[in-house]
Amino acid sequence: MRTKNKQFDNAPGQDAFLDVVANLVGILIILIMVIGAQATDAMVDAEPDQDEPQAAPVDPEAARNAASAVESDIHAIDAKLKRQQLEIAYRRSERDKMLQVVMGVEQQFEQQRAALDERQQQDLQATRELLAAQADLEDLKARRAALENARPAPKVIEHLPTPLAKTVFGTELHFRLLHGRVAYIPWNELVALLKEDAPKSLGKLRDTTQVTETLGPIGGFRMQYTLRRVQHLAPAGGGMTVQQRVELDRFTLVPTRDDLGEPLPQAMSEGSEFSDLLKRLDPDRTTVTVWVYPDSFDQFRTLKAELFRRGFSTAGRPLPEGHPIGGSPDGSRSVSQ
Repeated sequence: MRTKNKQFDNAPGQDAFLDVVANLVGILIILIMVIGAQATDAMVDAEPDQDEPQAAPVDPEAARNAASAVESDIHAIDAKLKRQQLEIAYRRSERDKMLQVVMGVEQQFEQQRAALDERQQQDLQATRELLAAQADLEDLKARRAALENARPAPKVIEHLPTPLAKTVFGTELHFRLLHGRVAYIPWNELVALLKEDAPKSLGKLRDTTQVTETLGPIGGFRMQYTLRRVQHLAPAGGGMTVQQRVELDRFTLVPTRDDLGEPLPQAMSEGSEFSDLLKRLDPDRTTVTVWVYPDSFDQFRTLKAELFRRGFSTAGRPLPEGHPIGGSPDGSRSVSQ
């Protein structure tokens, strides 16, 4: 700040010097005008007056010398004026450079002051964060002490008894659990329709090795089944012979829409289609098979608990996402618990 004041104090002195120089130039101009006027008067006085008696003739050589002297003075003064103008321009240039230096110093000073203010703000923010962290630490210590002194509440683990698994051979009821909805699968009804329709398709296998047919819909599901013609060796008359027969390759159940059935909470309530269907069956002779998809594994635990409460054995058949429900002669039977 002191340097800044000194530099600004020098600026008025420079302006005063320039004023003095300008005044000096004005004085020189006035002096030139006076000398020119005197030279003019001298030339007028040198002319003879007709009315007055003529004076002694003027020496021409002296007049030329006087004029040359005046002209020399004029040139000297003009040269001096030019030097003063150059000096003024030089001083102005020096002043402009000095002002630029002063402005640069001021700008640098402002930047340093701003940087100092930013560091101070950062220090203040760090102090605040430190105080907040200390407060959190004290709070955590208090909570830890409270937990150490408190008696833990007993945890109740709910579980279902798991009987020995057994293969299902009696009445089996099938349901699909998808998107949290329970839908009845008319498995037995479609299988009965398959047994009735398959003999009608035998004639189609004369010209091809397999044929696919579609049945239904029943209860919101269609059945697609495939029959195939196979050959095998069989003993006959002490030798072997080639025989042909028709076998069921596989069948799949295709739902007519995705929102079949009822939401699980509604299905477990009284008066639902699911509850009414279970009431017509004997729990001791019926196994409920649930075909469950990955998005409903959690709901399957709830459904299994409800079926256990009603006395039914439950078999779970998990399926990959998007995989259809189906069966084949090589497939496995449900295992209930």
